[in-house]
Amino acid sequence: MTILASREFVKEEAEVAATSASSVKPPRLGKRSVFMVSAVAFIAINFLLSFAEPFDFDPYRFLLHGWSWWTMQDLRSDKDLHNVALLGSSLMVSAVATADANYLNHPLDLTQYHKASYLDHVLSTAFGGKFDTFNLSAPGQMPSDAYLMLQAMVNTSQRPDVVIYGVAPRDFIDSTLGSPTDTESYRYLKRLVNTDEIASGLYRSPLPRFDWYLQKHLFLYGSALDLQMMISDVVQVVVDRLVPRPWSSTPFTWWDRRRILPSYLGAEIFPGSMMSVPVTRDQADRQFDDDTQNYKDRYKHPETAVFKTQFYFLRKLTAYCRREKIDLILINMPLTQINLDILKAENHANYVRELEKFAFEQGLAEINLCDLSLFNLKDFHDSVHLNAFGGTKFFDQLVTKLGKIQGTSGALKMAGLELDRRKNISASASAAGGSK
Repeated sequence: MTILASREFVKEEAEVAATSASSVKPPRLGKRSVFMVSAVAFIAINFLLSFAEPFDFDPYRFLLHGWSWWTMQDLRSDKDLHNVALLGSSLMVSAVATADANYLNHPLDLTQYHKASYLDHVLSTAFGGKFDTFNLSAPGQMPSDAYLMLQAMVNTSQRPDVVIYGVAPRDFIDSTLGSPTDTESYRYLKRLVNTDEIASGLYRSPLPRFDWYLQKHLFLYGSALDLQMMISDVVQVVVDRLVPRPWSSTPFTWWDRRRILPSYLGAEIFPGSMMSVPVTRDQADRQFDDDTQNYKDRYKHPETAVFKTQFYFLRKLTAYCRREKIDLILINMPLTQINLDILKAENHANYVRELEKFAFEQGLAEINLCDLSLFNLKDFHDSVHLNAFGGTKFFDQLVTKLGKIQGTSGALKMAGLELDRRKNISASASAAGGSK
């Protein structure tokens, strides 16, 4: 009996164990485990992609076709040799565009036109040889942008012998910009230029610096824009095939979009949207705009940190030019008394003092053309931008003063003669090739 009872007990235990085993469900991953698995997978994918480089992204491509994008597209396709480059904000843009429209006597589309024909003419007249200037100036350009822009030019194998950089107080104290990374130029040019060396100047607080670090070390995060553009291309092809755009005698244009959504891609420009046209003296006299509120906003809170940061980038630009054997010339751009009154005398005096001190310490040629005895209100079309006649006067005065600076005039003479020699060699080679 005892043996039989034991056997029945063992049988019951086995049945209970079997029933329990069949009722047990597989363990489920908790939220924390799912996160850990996802994080490990994300890191592994980033690690592999960082070494594999499966996508051949074009750094010159960008969603926003702003001023810097058009400048670089033109520069990349330009086969001419350039011995002079211009840097500066809209003050330089206006001086070049208005003077050249009148000098060439035809309208200029500034998305396509990046020359400085009148400046080339007066340089050649004064120093001999040939000059071919490429205009790298852009609206809102600050020293941080100028530094990146010149590097981007040299990266295309175009290295100018001389850089003329027109600066003004706004470039160092613009209250409407909180950081060097706020500009349209920076957002595009950081794709073309390595910013590791200047990270401390660009990213002044922990969060932007951490974001930069992640973009640099996480492939998927750093390539987010390129992946977005790639996916957008695929989607666009699919949509065009499935839902073809209906024919219309009046297709939807950039101008229509601008009218309906004026703030969408606000910094984007399009061929025909930025034109400079010839003007008569009478027309120039009637075209004066009141921009006082704009500059009241820009000069409202001049911060010492912003001022020092932009001088840091000017110092970086100077060091870069020295390494590349480029002669850098600083020009203090003309302003009206209206603008100087908004700026306030103490702020202007501090700016001029620091600029002169910087040029002296760096051994740079610095020319002060913010001279009310040289330029009057009839030379401007608002409180800071020169009109066609003021632009012509500006370049005449500039070249005259350059001729009086011994080292600078010598550098310009050599640049003109060297470009003349190289163009003659190129012309001879082309002629020889054509005769075969």
